[in-house]
Amino acid sequence: MLASRLGGEYDFVRMHQDHGNGGLDVSLLREWVAMLRRVRPDLVHVRGLQNEGFLGVLAARLARCPRILVTVHGTVRDLRQGGRPLRRGLLVHGAEPFTLRAATHVATVCEYAAGRDFLRGIRGRFMGVIPNGVMVPAGPGPREQMRAELGLRSDDTVMITVARLTWEKGYRVLADALGRLPALPGRRVLLVAGDGPDSAAIADALCGAAAGTSGRETLDVRLLGSRADIPDLLAASDLFVFPSLHENLSNALLEAMAHGLPVVASAVGGNVEVLRDGDGVLVPSGDPRALAEALTPLLASSSTRYELGARARRRVSDRYSLDVMLDALDAAYRRILAVPR
Repeated sequence: MLASRLGGEYDFVRMHQDHGNGGLDVSLLREWVAMLRRVRPDLVHVRGLQNEGFLGVLAARLARCPRILVTVHGTVRDLRQGGRPLRRGLLVHGAEPFTLRAATHVATVCEYAAGRDFLRGIRGRFMGVIPNGVMVPAGPGPREQMRAELGLRSDDTVMITVARLTWEKGYRVLADALGRLPALPGRRVLLVAGDGPDSAAIADALCGAAAGTSGRETLDVRLLGSRADIPDLLAASDLFVFPSLHENLSNALLEAMAHGLPVVASAVGGNVEVLRDGDGVLVPSGDPRALAEALTPLLASSSTRYELGARARRRVSDRYSLDVMLDALDAAYRRILAVPR
């Protein structure tokens, strides 16, 4: 965004938390307050409700910034597993409500988030939906080169998922679904790009399920860790699978569609509005049988994959491209800045 065409319209100043922390980072707060008092911005745009969002809004308030836009990308209240109950409670009942109340304007990245109950108290400051946007490649990526680097065969059918390695992303459902896939000609490969706190257990589950699949050849699971070449991995793949248990508007989903990959995703959050017109396959969240049944025809037919992938690419180009997002941001900024300081 900083390097986009909006850079010619606005004087952007980067304000970013480069490291994670589990509480109030007083030194970072002081740094941000000093910076904001020096810059005296017309608008502070804070992305997210969690720790970084809370600190950003608090700093903007302490620096007496006149306009604060918070865009909601997710909420701690959606997390189903793990975490510390006390910290979760403080975020859900303290930090997140403060972040919303202290903002002068609020927007969400999808229609699903806009309808959430916890946003009811800020309707008078609600700006609407500013969707995430991704680059739509002008042409095909280095498919054959990347497949060669990964040791993939020409007739392999390659599934890919790109997500943090936490059970919240539906990996247990995916592992169960892999074990339910029927015998099909050729070899199937699952690429998993990402890292996270549950990586070891997830690797065991996925590899164990693959070892027990039926068919002429064992399904091959490759856990690739955190990667900087996701576009190339998408170009090398045939199908994107996204069984997340909760979601707002996933950039990983949009990027896969932008690369022309057919998508099978859980019917949660923003996934539904992205795929509701038949531009992908939606399955009930947490249902491995439905996931396996949705994957099977796509694994079996390259023509079906191509048709659905072409629809996915058009959907992102029309509704979720980088240009669409920048236009929405520009319109929101202009509306906010039209209000006197």
